[in-house]
Amino acid sequence: MPQASFPSDAFPALPTVAVDHPAEWVARPVDGTLLAVIHDLGPDAFSPNVVLGVTRHAAGHTLELAAAAVAEYVERLPEVAPVDAARVDFGDRAWWVSEFAYASTAAGTVVQVVAVTVVDSGPVSDVVRVTGTASTADYEASLPVIRRIIASTRVGTR
Repeated sequence: MPQASFPSDAFPALPTVAVDHPAEWVARPVDGTLLAVIHDLGPDAFSPNVVLGVTRHAAGHTLELAAAAVAEYVERLPEVAPVDAARVDFGDRAWWVSEFAYASTAAGTVVQVVAVTVVDSGPVSDVVRVTGTASTADYEASLPVIRRIIASTRVGTR
């Protein structure tokens, strides 16, 4: 009887990912992510964080398509104020990075950095998305740290 399985040639394993983070940041499981690191500021403050996820697409998904999806996400946000968006290289990998602020119903105004890259794996393309978020109360200190964490992202294949 035919069988489909994961991982397999038809359904390759997800990319491997790793980030470097400061000692005061901790790794913490977050629903819907592959990994997350957080600078826990306690229950009464917004804690800066970086979360990472992967979405799978049919082969041929491009960085331009991933960037367009980020742009669409940003356009839908309430009271959004775009800061910058550009193609950058982290190591030997091309990324699309977008920075913006928006009004979050849960946390007030936040500053966010979203970086995406595409990993081609035979019959599929995986979009790796790294999102860093800080509140406006501490973004001057947190944003440079978030940028360094995102820039440290290493993506590989199994």
